[in-house]
Amino acid sequence: MPQFAYRVRNYEGELITGQAEAQDKGALQRNLEGQGFIPISVTEVREAFEIGKLKAFFETVTPQDLIIFTRQLGTMYRAGIPFVRSVKAVNEQTASETLKKVMETVRADVERGETFANALSRHPKVFDELYVSMVEAGEAGGVLDEILERLSTLLEKDAEIKSKIKSATLYPKIVVGALIAAVAILVTFVIPKFATLYGNFKVALPLPTRILVFISVFFSKYWYIMAVIAIAAVFSFRFFIKTGIGRAWWDRIRLKFPIFGPLSLKASMSRFTMILGTLVKSGIPILLALEISGRAVGNVIITSEVERVRNEIRGGRSIAAPMEESSLFPPMMIQLVSVGEETGKLDEMLLRVADHLSTEVDYTIRNMSTLLEPMLLSVIFGMVLFLALALFLPMWDMVKLVQGGR
Repeated sequence: MPQFAYRVRNYEGELITGQAEAQDKGALQRNLEGQGFIPISVTEVREAFEIGKLKAFFETVTPQDLIIFTRQLGTMYRAGIPFVRSVKAVNEQTASETLKKVMETVRADVERGETFANALSRHPKVFDELYVSMVEAGEAGGVLDEILERLSTLLEKDAEIKSKIKSATLYPKIVVGALIAAVAILVTFVIPKFATLYGNFKVALPLPTRILVFISVFFSKYWYIMAVIAIAAVFSFRFFIKTGIGRAWWDRIRLKFPIFGPLSLKASMSRFTMILGTLVKSGIPILLALEISGRAVGNVIITSEVERVRNEIRGGRSIAAPMEESSLFPPMMIQLVSVGEETGKLDEMLLRVADHLSTEVDYTIRNMSTLLEPMLLSVIFGMVLFLALALFLPMWDMVKLVQGGR
């Protein structure tokens, strides 16, 4: 359906703008009048190839954009500014064009009488189930300003954990990338010259040199085949891990991978307990809170375990009891959850677990360089030793050959 931009006034004389889809201009005008608005203008939005629109098409809403928007909206609404005016004011300061357009549509839906949560749920690419559920709980309990504040804090901590994980894996990625680039340069440009030199002297090449020369010749002749295979392998792997079986396999590998596995588990559990604690504190029923937090954790192995715990609770068991039957949940977490159930302070205990696990993640990341550097140095030393033997062993034979010729 065509998209129309409209300008209307309400009974208080306030000017309201927005966009909406309709069969035609007249249908939208009748719809606006039926909602009690006085139409001023309704014009069809025609798409044009503009750099700004092209940029907005490819632009995504970053976690930082969402955090700032949520915190500012909660602050303004808590200050007593009417909700629609708060949304409009915050949206005018938003840097993201994508978020700005989405919120214009959301504001128009709210003005037409929809709840804020329902309006947000129409944009799942920007507002996930966690965000919508917390807003819905805030609207139902009349504490939307508090919920928005908790939500912004939750998003901020979640973004912080993800940023720390990325920074922890950056160093080994750079080292491995540099090694691959160095080997590619050697194999392409350096090894062929040494191979020609050794061929002129007709010396018997040792095994390391023959292996290196074979790799160089094969790479020089069939580099395009190797490139196609590498690209196909990358795309096949990305496609495979998007399937149910592939995603489960990859998530299981991530949890068992040396050094990074324990870090991934702690980060996932920190995120899970932080989300679950925030949802419970916001008044969302425990079964629904477990369902939302389990899906939001980002690992299907942990999600399946949370779903198992949820089914056990539905059957009448406590939360801590089924957690004890899994090796994924840390003992300290199980003990605090048990205490929280007994004292009626489950939300506080969960948030305390989240803080503790977040501290452990920080500690692991700070010490990760101590663990990774010996491993990376061993790999580099092994490669340098192999290259040195492969390149310089034939030279000793050449020297002996020259000396024998004298």
